[in-house]
Amino acid sequence: MTEATGGRLLQVADSSAVIERVLIDSRQVSIAENAVFFAIEGDRKDGHSFIPDLYHRGVRNFVVSKTAGLDQLPKGNFVAVESVVEALQKWSRIHRQKFDIPVIGITGSNGKTIVKEWLSQLLATDILVTKSPKSYNSQLGVPLSVLQLDKATELGIFEAGISMPGEMNRLQRIIMPQLGIFTNIGSAHDRGFDSWEVKAREKAQLFREATVVVCCHDHRMVLAALQDLDIPVFTWSMTSADADLFVEEVNLSANRAKLSYVTGKQREQIELPFTAAISLENALHCLCMLHLLEVPSSKFVDRFKSLQPVAMRLESLKGTNGCQIINDVYNADLESIQGALAFAEQQTDLEKRTIILSDLQQMSGDVDAIYRQVAGMLEAKGFSRLIGIGADVELIRNYLPAEIQTRFFTSTNDLLNHLTTLSFDHELILVKGARSFHLEELTKRLSAQRHSTVLEINLSALARNLKRIEGFLNPETKMMVMVKAAAYGSGAVEVSRLLSSRGVDYLAVAYPDEGLQLRLAGIDLPILVLNPEMDNLPLLVEQRLEPEIFSLDDLSHATEWVNESDLTLEIHLKLDSGMHRQGIQSQELDEVIEILQGQDKLIVKSVFSHLAASEDAEQDEFTSQQCERFLAMSEKISQQLDYKIPRHILNSNGIVRFPQWQLEMVRLGIGAYGIGMPNEVGLEPVHTLKTNIAQIKEVKKGSSVGYGRAEYALADMRIGIVRVGYADGLIRKAGNRRYALMVRGKLAPIVGQICMDVTMIDLTGLHDVMVGDQVIVFGEQPGLYELAQAADTIPYEVFTNISERVKRIYIYD
Repeated sequence: MTEATGGRLLQVADSSAVIERVLIDSRQVSIAENAVFFAIEGDRKDGHSFIPDLYHRGVRNFVVSKTAGLDQLPKGNFVAVESVVEALQKWSRIHRQKFDIPVIGITGSNGKTIVKEWLSQLLATDILVTKSPKSYNSQLGVPLSVLQLDKATELGIFEAGISMPGEMNRLQRIIMPQLGIFTNIGSAHDRGFDSWEVKAREKAQLFREATVVVCCHDHRMVLAALQDLDIPVFTWSMTSADADLFVEEVNLSANRAKLSYVTGKQREQIELPFTAAISLENALHCLCMLHLLEVPSSKFVDRFKSLQPVAMRLESLKGTNGCQIINDVYNADLESIQGALAFAEQQTDLEKRTIILSDLQQMSGDVDAIYRQVAGMLEAKGFSRLIGIGADVELIRNYLPAEIQTRFFTSTNDLLNHLTTLSFDHELILVKGARSFHLEELTKRLSAQRHSTVLEINLSALARNLKRIEGFLNPETKMMVMVKAAAYGSGAVEVSRLLSSRGVDYLAVAYPDEGLQLRLAGIDLPILVLNPEMDNLPLLVEQRLEPEIFSLDDLSHATEWVNESDLTLEIHLKLDSGMHRQGIQSQELDEVIEILQGQDKLIVKSVFSHLAASEDAEQDEFTSQQCERFLAMSEKISQQLDYKIPRHILNSNGIVRFPQWQLEMVRLGIGAYGIGMPNEVGLEPVHTLKTNIAQIKEVKKGSSVGYGRAEYALADMRIGIVRVGYADGLIRKAGNRRYALMVRGKLAPIVGQICMDVTMIDLTGLHDVMVGDQVIVFGEQPGLYELAQAADTIPYEVFTNISERVKRIYIYD
């Protein structure tokens, strides 16, 4: 390890240790044996703090930059380096230099992952490809990707992304691509660059030693960046015959596109199962690369016809009989299995665990070794049953311990036909398989809810939002996240598990029942209860829930209770700084202090207040007055007690707009979900409400539509009836063309009144829309804020209005 990292050996317990896998995240441990952990120090989290836990879980090899306390771990091998990240990058550079094989590098603002996955699909039957897992394209993701290269690899495909100048040079030295694809240039990561031109030149550095790079002839900024570095290019275009590959004709039908093109003296045609412009662009990048690799068109024409959408996500949903289903039915390789196991562990505390696993068709090499490794992962994660589908998966039986039950089926249909012979009861069910096994029907059969209207909660987007918001915090400021009202309709347990795994310091709920639900689900973080009701104090103490105290009456009640029970109660004091809702007023402070000074069983965990208008620039003077008033009130309390009390007053908007008031802690609410914070934060929407079209019909001019005959057709009109209504949470006031839903990338206004279970939308002119097509109620576009405006309400009400009959699906991309 010393030579590969450039470090020095601190401690050697086993000089014969063999390294087979690299870890940078303590949550991703599936097999501890022969693993090395790189203890990366971040702005708010330090990998060194996780070393003792990893050591006790069996990890024995570590690369560190801090050495304190390591002598307490006598069986560990430790290498010390100046920078752990640079050590990981050096290790991967040395590893890359061992392989004299073609490597394709992919960069651009959008489409990198799709192009990489499609190239792999198009080439996988001819050549063994090692590629970046998911979207591993960062300063950490690229080294981890390149370290997957082994002696069986015949082609490497790695994507690279950057967020600031200088980063691509480091990635180029790791990937060392001979071939490249530069997809496009756009607004992603604009904050790190002075202009798009600067960003394009930075990205082009990936190819400074490449022999040829594919790009679109019409993306002039990309082309110029490559030509400025004298990098040879192979271009494509739909408008210019000067390109190396010119698309002469595009014929679009309902779900397919036929492209006729010329390259050199060849005239060819491909057919794609997509029609979106971005999909055609991604496919053309792949087509150019196939020509550069001299793959005969006779091989790839049929493969383009069957290109599959790239599903880069895991889903978590409720199953029948109290089960939790983790749905990952699109990929079956070691990396995706490891990711699915980690996600499953985060999403549930159910002890019974079953995996439904298909043949690992995307893997090549030593099949026995692969199944041996998967068996080790399942044993380490506590799975008690494996249900296998396919011809090869039965090999895993040889490597599973006797206590893991097994049953095997020849096909998915075989399993479905025998599903009633299998019992599933209060257990985790991980459905993991290759796309060709079509396991979607199995997941549907196991699901507790069948309503086609679903609310997707993107936990990865939530995690990325947290990281962006943390970037605006002072390093010493802690974060409390609000998960009241079922985490704004998202599901308090599922969201809290994600928050816990991301190192959030505190959670807050509205009522004791909400806190109890989290404790019963195994959530161990400190929890503030905002409306505790004093007769619940025994429950609060028993469940380690910390009540807000917002009045003298409640403080007196709490004092009497701790004296009678002889128990200690941890409380949070709410001060009224000017909002005049709940809170202790300034004239009551002396009496509050007197009570606290005479009481050692009441421990004040924090003192806080609530801003009335932190989002409104016109109210900034009042907001500052509130903060000053709160500071004076909290200081008066702290001076009279013999311990320091953390303070917090900022909500989501306040975190960014008033950094001087971040104090010891902040409270993050709806901002975590990508709503209600300044655009400069760069948040992503977390929620997408989806449904589909149940029926399409023609309405004649002059005919009325819906209840109350609220709308008459001004001309012949085509309408779609979609399976969502106000009983699902689509607020009735948004009807009558005040709001529009998204169908096939086009907005379709709501026609007439929103009904209880369905809504009518105007499809006039949208000729390619069909029954069954997906409809976006809100998500990235149209956004939830637009729906709130149309319904004359606020985003909070939209979130909390989504009913229980709408299935929640938790995704991880």
